[in-house]
Amino acid sequence: MVEEIFKETIKKHQLLKKKDRLILGVSGGSDSVCMLYLFLRIKKEYRLNLICTHFNHQLRREADEEEEFVSKLCEKEKIKFISERKEVKKFFCGDSLEQTARNLRYDFFLKVARQTKIKKLALAHHKDDLAETVLMRFIKGAGLRGLRGFLPKTKFKNLVIIRPLIQIRKKDILNWLEKSKIAYCIDKTNLEEKFLRNYLRLKISPLLEKINPNIVDNLSNLAKNLSYDYDFIYKFSHHQFQLAEKGKSLNEVRLDLEKLKKLHPAILNNVIRIAIEETKGNLKRLENRHLEEIEDLILNRPPQSIVHLPFLLAKKEKEDLVIQTLILNNDKV
Repeated sequence: MVEEIFKETIKKHQLLKKKDRLILGVSGGSDSVCMLYLFLRIKKEYRLNLICTHFNHQLRREADEEEEFVSKLCEKEKIKFISERKEVKKFFCGDSLEQTARNLRYDFFLKVARQTKIKKLALAHHKDDLAETVLMRFIKGAGLRGLRGFLPKTKFKNLVIIRPLIQIRKKDILNWLEKSKIAYCIDKTNLEEKFLRNYLRLKISPLLEKINPNIVDNLSNLAKNLSYDYDFIYKFSHHQFQLAEKGKSLNEVRLDLEKLKKLHPAILNNVIRIAIEETKGNLKRLENRHLEEIEDLILNRPPQSIVHLPFLLAKKEKEDLVIQTLILNNDKV
């Protein structure tokens, strides 16, 4: 069943084409090892060129052993292996160790992509991961965009990221590995409840499954449906943004106030987001209260009123709304 779902997902979402060159992100855990072997089983059919990558975060004693495990696995299966080691704690600035590790890992993937000139990366996120992500973001107060979770195919800078296990349950992955007699590494930190994702997986998800045995499927379907909804709303909102845009320079966007006032609140919310992203380059540190303030600025406050945002300001002029960045080099803020 695992192999069938894997193949169906690839075809349904057009994740692969013949003679694709592909980077595989392999940690050595059950999910990524399963993904590696599934790709090996279709390698001949698709005539794939596979490169296995491993990023050693050096956060645990077992990290070096896991890197060695993946290296030997690739040697056995005659797959090119590229790894990198970095002490994540040295780059940690007090925000989120998990996010710091993720940033370094994705920087590594991008570096490998540049070196090999391969533009497609496969990651081993599965259906339970998706359900956990939706649940975690719901708890943190995410909107429509965040509640989509992650998609079967996404773009990250110059990389296309594919997730061919997205419709497969974790328990089915473990059963498949056991039946296939395939070894993998076990990350003991996944059993530590101090991390929110682990706490949800170990404590909350089992309770939800008692209430509704189909909770993982339901959350996965919710993510898919919200993805469709968001895609439609975003495209419509972007068109409205283009209609309202009166001018743009290096550090500001100018929008027609009257056109903004006529928009439905849901579309206005997204147009504001688009304007901020166009100006600042990202939506980091933007909260719902900031959006509400800008909406109030547009609809109720007098001309010359100003709303201060993280690294931005929004100014209401007689006929325009001006979104202006306060810094020019904003890649990291």
